Amino acid sequence: MKYHRVVALDSLSVSLPSGIIGLLGPNGAGKSTLIKVLMGLKQPEKGRVTLDGMIPWKHTLYVRDGVGYMPEHDCLIEEMNAVSFVSYFGKISGMEEEDAIWRAHEVLDFVDVGEERYRKIGSYSKGMKQRVKLAQSIVHDPSILMLDEPTEGMDPDGKEEMLNLISLIGDTGKTIIVSSHQLHEIEKTADHVVIIDKGRALKTGPMQEILKGDEKTLVIKVRGDQKDIKNFKAQIKSRCEVHRSDLRGDELEILLKWDKDSKELFKLALENDLYVRSYKPHIRSLEDVFFMAFRRGN
Repeated sequence: MKYHRVVALDSLSVSLPSGIIGLLGPNGAGKSTLIKVLMGLKQPEKGRVTLDGMIPWKHTLYVRDGVGYMPEHDCLIEEMNAVSFVSYFGKISGMEEEDAIWRAHEVLDFVDVGEERYRKIGSYSKGMKQRVKLAQSIVHDPSILMLDEPTEGMDPDGKEEMLNLISLIGDTGKTIIVSSHQLHEIEKTADHVVIIDKGRALKTGPMQEILKGDEKTLVIKVRGDQKDIKNFKAQIKSRCEVHRSDLRGDELEILLKWDKDSKELFKLALENDLYVRSYKPHIRSLEDVFFMAFRRGN
């Protein structure tokens, strides 16, 4: 799929399971375009896209009834109160007015919007607005949710509460796609990860599998003269794959894949007059996976 000369999605092939799926990538990676395709708002030039076997841009009633969407941008009508706004979206999704109002109160209770629900949305804090956006996305009880930067602009407590709400929804068996820049939030919340860039999938899989460590991947931290550190780093790079290096003053931390005897690594440090401060197997974070995927994919 292209926007003029810019390729937004390029031979992207992913299968999304039920559960909470973290959709990651930098600005311009194609995340928003993928969500629009999944919602049937855009049709790819070629390829096949289905939701539960349905083609989004052909089965529009299925999307209306079965998909909920929380956009990143402000979609709220500030002159309305939360009850009127959320019930309005229920009616758009095909609910009768009485059912939509009842359901609006139910989901506003769920997202912890209390008596403020009768005030104009324009008077709400950013955190409350995000809660109302989440409420409108689930008012019709969809089986698939698409959440675009759901914690954007929230304070730390609000972010934690939003992630807890998303986890609770995920526990009901729904499929939730969370597009985010917040790697630590996705690591805490998601069951599955899709990392894309320039419209291509760089890494996909279950969170547990993606974070599973490799016993040959190690972190070594050394200290010494900067010239000796530079020589040591160059020698390491010539002998093995270096995933990441971080120099802070007279201390260097290297994440590397070392399949030789560990004594050789210590000997190399000694030959460069470096003091080994720590040496241990690496425990992966989603940030590690993210940057390794980009280094290999670009």
